Amino acid sequence: MIKLEAITKIYPNPKLGRSIVALSGCDLAVEESSFVSIIGPSGAGKSTLLRILSGLEQPTSGKVNVLSQDIDLLTPKKLYQFRLQNIGFLNQMPHYNLFPELSVEQNLLIPLRLLGESREKGKKVVEDALERMEIKHLSQHRAKQLSMGESMRVSLAVALITNPPILLADEPTGQLDKKNTQVILELLKAINQQEGTTILVVSHDPVYFSVVSESFLIFNGRLGAVYTQEDLNEHLLEGEQEKENQTKEIFVSHIDSFSYLFLPNRIKELLALDKKVKFVIDYEIKKVFLENPQGSEAFKEVEHPQFVKISGFHPKKHKKGVTPILACKNLQKWYHSPNDQLILDGINLQLLPSELVFLIGPSGSGKTTFLNILSGMDLDFNGSLELFGKAISSSNQSLVEKVRAQKMYYLSQYVNLYPSMTLDENLNYFLNVHKTQKERAFYEKDFLLHFLTLDEITDQDVAKFSLGERKRASFLLGLLQAPEILLLDEPTANLDEMNKHKVMSLLVDYIMGTGASAIVVTHDLLSLIPNSRVIMLENGKIARERIATKEFCTKIKDQFLSKKRIGF
Repeated sequence: MIKLEAITKIYPNPKLGRSIVALSGCDLAVEESSFVSIIGPSGAGKSTLLRILSGLEQPTSGKVNVLSQDIDLLTPKKLYQFRLQNIGFLNQMPHYNLFPELSVEQNLLIPLRLLGESREKGKKVVEDALERMEIKHLSQHRAKQLSMGESMRVSLAVALITNPPILLADEPTGQLDKKNTQVILELLKAINQQEGTTILVVSHDPVYFSVVSESFLIFNGRLGAVYTQEDLNEHLLEGEQEKENQTKEIFVSHIDSFSYLFLPNRIKELLALDKKVKFVIDYEIKKVFLENPQGSEAFKEVEHPQFVKISGFHPKKHKKGVTPILACKNLQKWYHSPNDQLILDGINLQLLPSELVFLIGPSGSGKTTFLNILSGMDLDFNGSLELFGKAISSSNQSLVEKVRAQKMYYLSQYVNLYPSMTLDENLNYFLNVHKTQKERAFYEKDFLLHFLTLDEITDQDVAKFSLGERKRASFLLGLLQAPEILLLDEPTANLDEMNKHKVMSLLVDYIMGTGASAIVVTHDLLSLIPNSRVIMLENGKIARERIATKEFCTKIKDQFLSKKRIGF
C-alpha cells in the first residue's frame, strides 16, 4: 500500500552556505486499510514525511511507492492528478485546509469540481458528507467563523469528500479540547473500519496508542522503532507490575534497510556508551548481549528521566485600589454573517499584576475571540474594555497599537514569525522594534535558545521549522520582548511532554520574577498550575471560576488520564 525506502530530504540553505537534513534514510511500510500513528520529538521529520507521502514535496533521494505507483517519478501534472484522486490531507491548522471567506458547502464542493463532477451531483455528495459528519447546520457558515473543533470536522470532510483510499493527518487534534478530540478520533476510527481508508496520523497525543495498529517512531530523520499493540500492551503491563519499584523497562528498536539499529538514549546512558558498542554472543544459551566496552562495573543506575521542575506559583497580594492590567465589563461580540450569532455574552473580568489565568472550555465557546478582543486585534465589540487604566475602542486605534507594541505580547495559534526569515533574523528584527523592552528582559536570549533546544537552528528559515519549533520560537520571542501582559493561545499545542513543561516553567518564573500577568487559553488540562485562576467559558459566558489548588490540579490530571468526565 505505502512503502518508503531510504528516503532523504535535504533543504539547501543559501544564507548559511550549507544544507539542512530533515530525513536521513527513512523507511516506512504501511499495509492497506491500516490505521497507524507517526510519533517522535519535535523536528524529527514527521511532517516532512507526510508531505513526501502526499506528493507535496519530492524526496532528495530514495523511493516513494504509494498504491503500487512510484510517485517520486511522476510528472507534476500526473502527480497532481494522483494526489487529487487518492490522497486526503488534513493539516492541524484549518487555514491551510479551508478557504476562510467561502462557506462550508463551497469548501466541500471545490475538490469535487476539480475532479470534474457536475455542480448538481457535487451538491448531493456534499449533503451526504455534511450529514455523515454531523455538520449540516454549518453548511452556510463561512470557514473563518468556525470554532477550532468545527473547523477540524469540516477539514476532515473536505479531505474525505472524494473518497480517497489514503488519509494523511498532521496533528488533527493537537489544538482541540477533550470532547472534540474524541469526536475526531471516533470519526477516524469509523472511516477506517467502515470505508477501509488507510490512515496515517502524526500526533504527540497518547490517546492514539489505544486505537492504531502500529506506531512508528521517527527520530533524527530515521525510523527508530515500530510499536505494535502487543508491544504497547507489554510495556503497559510491565509498568503496572513494576510501578512499586520500577525494576524493568522495555524498548523496541527498528533495523532499517541499511542495517542501522536505533539505540535509545536511555540505553546509551545506562551503559555509558560513547562511540563504541560491544556485542557478546553466547552460543551455549543462544543469546546476544550488549555490553559496555569499558566493563560491567561502569554500568550505573540512572534515575528515570524527570520533567523540568515547575516553580511554585504564588500570586502577589495587592492593596485595595490597585489599577488592573485589564478590565472588561459586559463584553459582547456578535458575528453578523450569514446569521446573527452571539459569540461572547456579557463577559466581566479583571486581571491584576502578577496573575496567571487559564481560560478553558469547549471548542467554540469564544476563547480565541476573547483574546483577539483583549489584544486589540478585534475592536468590533459591545461593552467596555480597559488596558492599564485606559479605555480601548475602535475610536482610539493608535492607543491600542501603542499598548500592544509596548506592553503586550499575543501568541496566536497561527503565525507570529516571518517564515521567509531565519529565527535569528526574526529575533533581531522584532527586538530592534522593542528596544526599550529588550533592555529590561528577564531572560537572556542565549539561555532561552538553549533551554528550548532552538540554538542549533537559529540560522534556518522559519518556514522549515516544525510546528513545535515555531511554537517554541514564538514563545521565546514573547519573553524577550518583556511584556507586562502575555495573551497565549494554546502555547503547549504541538509540543511533546518535555517541551510543554519547559514552556510552562519559563512562564511561571517570568510572572513571579517580573510581576507581569498572563492569560492562557488551553485545552491541555495537564498544564494547569496550582494557585492560578481557572475560568471556564461555555456558550460565550463565564460559567465557572476558581483557584486551582494542588488537589484540584491532581484531580483534573487523574480524570484526564483516566478519560473520565472532567469535573470543575
